[in-house]
Amino acid sequence: MINRFSHISLIRLAGLIIWLSLSVPFVMKVFIDPQWLNSKSILWLLSHLSFGIGFIILTKHLGHEKLNKDEWVLLFAMIAVIYIINWSTISMSGMFYSLIIAILLPWIMSVKQGVLILILQNLLLAWQLFADMQYWEEFESMQAGRVILQFYWIGISSFSYVLSLVAFRQQNAKEELRKLNSELRATQVLLAESSRINERLRISRELHDLIGHHLTALSLNLEVASHITKNKAHEHVKKAQSIARLLLSDVRNVVSAFRNKGNLNFYQAIVELTDDIPKLNIHIDIDEDYTIEDPRLAQTMLRCTQELITNSIKHAQAKNLWIHFSKNENEVIFSIEDDGTGDSQSLREGNGLTGIRERVKQFNGEIEILNKSQGICVNIILRAS
Repeated sequence: MINRFSHISLIRLAGLIIWLSLSVPFVMKVFIDPQWLNSKSILWLLSHLSFGIGFIILTKHLGHEKLNKDEWVLLFAMIAVIYIINWSTISMSGMFYSLIIAILLPWIMSVKQGVLILILQNLLLAWQLFADMQYWEEFESMQAGRVILQFYWIGISSFSYVLSLVAFRQQNAKEELRKLNSELRATQVLLAESSRINERLRISRELHDLIGHHLTALSLNLEVASHITKNKAHEHVKKAQSIARLLLSDVRNVVSAFRNKGNLNFYQAIVELTDDIPKLNIHIDIDEDYTIEDPRLAQTMLRCTQELITNSIKHAQAKNLWIHFSKNENEVIFSIEDDGTGDSQSLREGNGLTGIRERVKQFNGEIEILNKSQGICVNIILRAS
């Protein structure tokens, strides 16, 4: 059953389980000693709830993109809450809250930033541990124990961070493998179509060069024979000449038909490319007989579509994506729109969009990015050479 959950779902679930388990002491103390409910315990409760709400907000788009300014403020507020919890409970129970943050760090920032935040968090806990321990009568004689406790916790939090980092990289590798597999299946379809077209062209050339030439020669000889024969023989020669001409016409029609059907079936390739993409409902508007003559053009269309799908998942957090393909005599037109959080005004072009523009330019095409009421729409025009 657990295999049905993604890495991100398991990370959120683990964090929530730790947070809920930290609620148990408060509930038990309220039932055992109602007088325990005072200003500090209420402060602990508010801090505990604030941390839980912050965790839910911070993990809403976990794994999709890095933190924005507001989320950075929220993260530091959660770290500050840990200090408040330690002070209000006169304990170091905030260490367990810091464990949740250590698990989150690889999913919301770079490794360098995550390590710095982890070090900062442990330094703050260590400072509070040594600064406040003198007020705890039961720990007055445990100077060495403070150091041991802190080093224990550094090891636990570091281990949790590394495990989470491994899970994050495994998730990315799995997604990259899925992407490459989809591209491979789509490319295989185009390759199979290209091989089929090349075989048809080879057969058509063979028919034209061998049978066509022989039939032409036969027609010429029958034409000569028709001038030197008389009576019934002349009639049979004329009939044979007529059959030869009819047969030559049929061969030419077959050759022309083979050449005219030499287009790639793009429909099957785009279906393979968009199959089995998680977290995104893709709606494709394309005719089943949609064909492309130039293999390079078809490959460019696949690459552009793949990159825009990736952007919608990774940056826009879209749930639905609509892809429309059309064409006229000299142009191939396709548009991709989503219902995500993207905004063309604040869009920063990375390597993906830059690569799309370069591919479009190779075909003397155009790309246009427009805002919608929700999400963005990308229109691409490619011109066949």
